[in-house]
Amino acid sequence: MSRKHKKRNKPYTGADATPSKPTIHHYTAVERSAFGEWWVEHKRAVRIVAIIVVVAFAVVFTLVELLRLVF
Repeated sequence: MSRKHKKRNKPYTGADATPSKPTIHHYTAVERSAFGEWWVEHKRAVRIVAIIVVVAFAVVFTLVELLRLVF
């Protein structure tokens, strides 16, 4: 087995090691309605509940049709 290589712990030095001036990030907020804000916060939960409801409806519908065929 080959041995693992040692990680570099020597700090980088030189002209291009660190940026000359600080990086400035500009962020802008999206303006949303009350419903839009709620949707962004609850989208995942709504999708999960919708999938569960559709699957439950499909199972119940299939069982009802199967019972209609039998009787």
